[in-house]
Amino acid sequence: MGIITTFLTATFVGVILTLIFEFVLKTNKKLRDRYYKRHEILFGYHVHHSTIGLLLIILGVLLFLLNQTAVALNSTGIGLGIIIMHTISSNRFVFIEKESFSKSQKSPK
Repeated sequence: MGIITTFLTATFVGVILTLIFEFVLKTNKKLRDRYYKRHEILFGYHVHHSTIGLLLIILGVLLFLLNQTAVALNSTGIGLGIIIMHTISSNRFVFIEKESFSKSQKSPK
């Protein structure tokens, strides 16, 4: 496959994987209650799965510098696909945000 085809295919795979992940997260009652309604908090910050996409892009750059071009293209494409799908589904471009709890929300344990 050519470079552009490989990159676009990997991006499409990232979009599909994120779509499946979000579908399972929203339709499975146990997972929805645990991770979707009450986000897991890390030191008071909500880490969105776009962050995984960003880490995959950084990994792709490092792999490219190590002459692992094919793996770098796939990693970067999947990371971009994750970010694209998360941005579409949440209607905003976000990686990490400060969580604030109101009295009606249950604070993390």
